[in-house]
Amino acid sequence: MSNACYFLLVNIFSCLGPGEILDCNPTPDGSQYIGHKSVTVSGKQCQAWASQYPHEHGYSLFVVFPDSSITDAGNYCRNNNFGRPWCYTVDPNTLKEECEVPNCGESVCIIK
Repeated sequence: MSNACYFLLVNIFSCLGPGEILDCNPTPDGSQYIGHKSVTVSGKQCQAWASQYPHEHGYSLFVVFPDSSITDAGNYCRNNNFGRPWCYTVDPNTLKEECEVPNCGESVCIIK
């Protein structure tokens, strides 16, 4: 990781208080996104990662998630394959969709 990237991430995370979540992509590929967006670009609800209904999938190990467990990943959009954050949907006719999660800027914070 370059020094510029390191300082950018430090600046972003240092402005968050206890219990606050950064709801943007801290990395360009979205692989470290841990926000709580759970709706796809077309407005469909996300399926919980720990669930195999209505869509069965092979994501069962917490190591593919930046969360501490698959249960903690909830039904939130995640990027575990180096594209944009996405999720399986609860719509039986739509397997998965991307989620609209903005990239973080230098001064992005969640303010409560």
